[in-house]
Amino acid sequence: MDDIMVIQNQIRRLLSIHKSIKCVSEKTAHAWWNNVSLAITLLCFLPVGTATAVTKTKVMSLGDSLCEGNIAVLRSAVAQTKLGSTIDWVGTKKDGAYQDPDHECHGGWSAAQVLQKPKSNVRLPSWEGKPGSIRDWVQATKPDVVLIMLGTNDFFGSDVRGDNTSEFLTQSLQGIIDDILLLRPKARVVVASIPPFKWDIRDGVDTSQTRTTANAFVKQHVKQLSAQGKRVYFLDMNGAILARLKQGDIFSSDGLHFNDSGNKFIAQEWIHALKTVLQGRSTPIIPTTSKND
Repeated sequence: MDDIMVIQNQIRRLLSIHKSIKCVSEKTAHAWWNNVSLAITLLCFLPVGTATAVTKTKVMSLGDSLCEGNIAVLRSAVAQTKLGSTIDWVGTKKDGAYQDPDHECHGGWSAAQVLQKPKSNVRLPSWEGKPGSIRDWVQATKPDVVLIMLGTNDFFGSDVRGDNTSEFLTQSLQGIIDDILLLRPKARVVVASIPPFKWDIRDGVDTSQTRTTANAFVKQHVKQLSAQGKRVYFLDMNGAILARLKQGDIFSSDGLHFNDSGNKFIAQEWIHALKTVLQGRSTPIIPTTSKND
C-alpha cells in the first residue's frame, strides 16, 4: 500500500509541474510532455481499483433452509465468475466460513413469518434471538438485488407457526415482494418458484395444487409489476428442477432438501439469473438453464 501511495504522489507531482511554468518554450514544452508520459507510464503499474473505488452491487439471498444449504455452493460458484469481484453479499445474518458470510436465509421460516403481516396469527421462531422481518432486513442492508426462494415451510408445522399459512401463501409472497419494492423501489428482485417435494412428483409433474397455484400467481404478479416499470423477475426453479430430475436425483434423503448435485444445480440457476438482471434484461420471465424448459 505504501508503494502505491508513493507512485500516486509522484504522478501528482509530475502532472503539477506545468503549473509553475510561466514561459513556455519549445524546451519547456518538451520537458512537460516527458513528465506527462512518465505519469501515464506510472499509472499502468497501479493495481486495478486504486485510482477509483469500485462500487459493488449489494445482493441479498432471502429464503429458508434451502437457501442456507445453498449459500456455500453459490458463493463459491459466483467467486469463480466475473461477478465475483462486483458483488457484496448482504444480510443481517453471518454464518459460514466463506469470505462474505452475510445473508438472509432463515431455516424453518415460512413466507408468512418473513412477511409478518399485521394482525395475522403468525408466531415467530423461538430459535432466533432477534427475528425481525423483511422490512427490518431491507432497511438495515439496503440491497440492490434480492434473490427470493420461499414458501416451502408454509406447508408444514401450523402448530408452531400459527395459522395454516399455505392457505394464504400467495398473500405472503406478494406482501414480501411489495414490501421490498416499497423500501427499495429501484432494487432488482428475482423471485424463484417454490421447488417441488419429491413425494409430490408424478410422471415429471408437481401434483401439489396449492404450490402450483401459488407459483402461477407469483409469475403473474411479477408480470404486472414489470408492466408498471418495476425491475422484478420470475425464475421457474420448480420447472427447472423437474427437468433436471430427468438426468438423475438431486434431492437429499428427506425428499425436501437437495444433495450436492442439487445445490450445484440451484447455484447455477441463481448465477444465470444474476447475470441476466445485472445486464439490464427487461423481460420479466428469466429462462432457466434447463434444455427442457
